[in-house]
Amino acid sequence: MTDQEGHGDCTACGATCCRYVVVQIDKPRAKIDREEIRWFLAHENVLVYIDGDDRTWNVQFNTPCRHLDANNRCTIYRRRFDVCRDHDPETCEESGGEQTDTVFRTTEDFDRWWRSTKARRRRRKQRTQPEEARSKKGAKSEKGRAGKRPKRKP
Repeated sequence: MTDQEGHGDCTACGATCCRYVVVQIDKPRAKIDREEIRWFLAHENVLVYIDGDDRTWNVQFNTPCRHLDANNRCTIYRRRFDVCRDHDPETCEESGGEQTDTVFRTTEDFDRWWRSTKARRRRRKQRTQPEEARSKKGAKSEKGRAGKRPKRKP
């Protein structure tokens, strides 16, 4: 939302974008990456999310800019930072756009997501496995069971 002069009307949303810092991180591929995400999430006022638009991973530190006044106005507006100048009010998260991010607020959120993702991958891998490979695998396990002797009772 913009005011009559074309400036963002940050009083309407409470200057939401001035209340956090976001840093892009690598998609977790190894256990050490997952542990780093869990470490981030163990801290207060921190969340991790997967951007719904470009699938990038980000860590967000919820902490307000020290240049906001009590009315959510920038006290250094004329000499504000380039990142603030470049921010398009039309892309403001309070502009009513669809929220499609996957957000983790706690280690439990992330762990639950990770387990379900692993399960989905496993199911997908089983569905895409050629029928012949699945039937051979089944035959091997049947053969292994059939060739074993029954246990004797003492």
